[in-house]
Amino acid sequence: MSNSKRPLRRRAQQILRRGVVLLMCFLATAVATAAPKGMSVEVRSASLSLDHDVYELDALLEVRLPDEARKAIEAGLTMRLDYEIELTRVRNFMLDATVAELVQRYELSYHALSQRYLVRKLNTGEQQDFGTLQAALDKVSEVRGLPVVDAALVEPDRQYDVGVRAVVDLNTGSDALRWILFWTDDWSVKSEWFEWPLHH
Repeated sequence: MSNSKRPLRRRAQQILRRGVVLLMCFLATAVATAAPKGMSVEVRSASLSLDHDVYELDALLEVRLPDEARKAIEAGLTMRLDYEIELTRVRNFMLDATVAELVQRYELSYHALSQRYLVRKLNTGEQQDFGTLQAALDKVSEVRGLPVVDAALVEPDRQYDVGVRAVVDLNTGSDALRWILFWTDDWSVKSEWFEWPLHH
């Protein structure tokens, strides 16, 4: 009885293997031909204000994700969004001196079981979930009251410039998805630096 079942098991395993190979080929073709053209990120506004001896950042982004990128997130790809912040002291006859640098990192992913979009702040581990991708994008596209630098590091008689840039990366995901996407280089975008003089 057991001998008669072995050929059936072998046959089922072969069919399963072929199915997996075909699925991987299909995904590779679909993703390679659907690289998200038109994906962009822009810093719409940013400001630094003093609160209890700490300069804090408020910033608002506009993140544009085409349908292909949204589908990739639903398929298991993780989107990472970094806010890169710099405070520099302006010097007349030398290169400007960097006073503070900070990167605020977020991850946005889709949890298929709960059908919720998860946003995780990597700097603190704080996590929230949302019912729609747009709500999750709205969350990561705005920061309020982010501590950047202690006021004691800002000399009152010096001139300082502040810069903020955003980086969106869709290349983080499972090993299988990374393998499929290894030849693509347009799943990451950077905004222009948004710069302004610090008033203090």
